[in-house]
Amino acid sequence: MSRDLESRKKYGLRRLFNKVLQAIAKSSLLSGYMRARVQKLRGVNFDDASKVFLGEDVIIDAISPENVTIRNGVEIAAGAKIVTHFPDTRTLSENKDYHYRFYQGKVLIEEDVFIGFNCVIAKPVTIGRGSVLGANTVITKDVPENSVIVLPDSINIRKI
Repeated sequence: MSRDLESRKKYGLRRLFNKVLQAIAKSSLLSGYMRARVQKLRGVNFDDASKVFLGEDVIIDAISPENVTIRNGVEIAAGAKIVTHFPDTRTLSENKDYHYRFYQGKVLIEEDVFIGFNCVIAKPVTIGRGSVLGANTVITKDVPENSVIVLPDSINIRKI
């Protein structure tokens, strides 16, 4: 068997196992602390998985979960997504099956961070200690310590 075929088989089995664990980790049947332990089995780096809370339907990178590091005291609300790979839209791929080249980076979430509902963290970023990321925010740049990131008011509410 060629080395290329062996590596594809190994990668395929690893990816299947990874997807099964991701489905289990998203489950509403587990506690938030148990979800973190399942993500640790996938390869996500934790200081102590028992000190991290993950809400339902949290997705942590399907391709390279080992590129995500989550420190103690982090709480991630339901529906959040953490992605460590991204397309470089300025550089075309040499592979004829893909239009753009993809890159991977690392995501570091420091201590005592709260990540709101449906927040998306994409690209290599560091979320500083004690920061709060509001619901539905998209994070593509580093967040300084003790920052609050929220969407601006998009709806004008008037009293009737």
